[in-house]
Amino acid sequence: MDKSAWQIAVLFAGAALGGTYLGGYEWLRFFAYFGSWGTIGAVLAAIALGWFGFSVLSVCHRVGIRSLHELFLYWFGEAFGPSLSVLSHFFILAYSGVTIGQHAAQMADGSVSLLFVLLPLIVASVWMKKGWDWILFGAAISLGIGFLLFGLIFLEQQHVPIPNLGYQMNVNWVIHALLYIGLHFLLTLALTIPLVRNLTSIGSLRMGIGAGSLIFFLVLMIGQAILLAYWHDIHASDSPIQIILQQLFPFGEWVVAILSLVQSGIMMAATMYALAMPIVEKHDLHLLPLILVMLVVIASFALLPFALSWSVPIIASGATYCGLSLLVRFVWKRQLP
Repeated sequence: MDKSAWQIAVLFAGAALGGTYLGGYEWLRFFAYFGSWGTIGAVLAAIALGWFGFSVLSVCHRVGIRSLHELFLYWFGEAFGPSLSVLSHFFILAYSGVTIGQHAAQMADGSVSLLFVLLPLIVASVWMKKGWDWILFGAAISLGIGFLLFGLIFLEQQHVPIPNLGYQMNVNWVIHALLYIGLHFLLTLALTIPLVRNLTSIGSLRMGIGAGSLIFFLVLMIGQAILLAYWHDIHASDSPIQIILQQLFPFGEWVVAILSLVQSGIMMAATMYALAMPIVEKHDLHLLPLILVMLVVIASFALLPFALSWSVPIIASGATYCGLSLLVRFVWKRQLP
């Protein structure tokens, strides 16, 4: 695998999993709640993200699209593209903030939770200062640590129950799988489109998306198995993996808390860099002021869940519908002669 394909694989897998995936709450809500139907939904989500991601990035490579903003302009035109692009960029930054705030509030109370908000912001600032290579290396290491951690938890299990398909037999699992695809489709495109211009061939793109999809699928399936195995302990929890590790290892809950926040900080750095660099290059701006503005926006939204818990689903829904608009537009354009 060449360097460009490796970079796409790392960022695609990281965005598909989500910055706070080590906490397990998002997977519990989107997949594990629905038992075996949720497992089917997870498989379909992995396949859909891989296929749609490769298809859209192939278009970007062929046409010469270098950023998420240019993709909106290309598909929605000058009338709607700029507004949808600004809205999507806003929701991506806001979503990065509220997920960190929600995750911090779930792990601790009071001033300690505010320190948990500060940690990923510091990590993101340090990684941004080190540069793109550090961000990619950090994303790869954090993915490896997450895979190893989930593997260790999985090996501790004696049995993984497989709920029959009569359990939770409704369409909610389809809706939740579609919402997960829409949200993470937007995130994967935001992080990977700027890398497409460095590709030497479409084969590198195919290899990168294939490897990233495989990593995403393996980690997601292991995580789903873990959540089903410990269902009675964690089904009502906001931090399921933390509870599981607390039972298995001394200080396990703190290990996953720190790792998750570091992971989210690295993915935050990747998101800001991917969104900022196309703007900097196009308009000949300085990177630092733009990054500082993004950090302020993310930090502001990271504090919002402490005051308004309902802000998290609203922001997540906004980002999801922006992603679904891209997905629907892509499918519609494929139907045109």
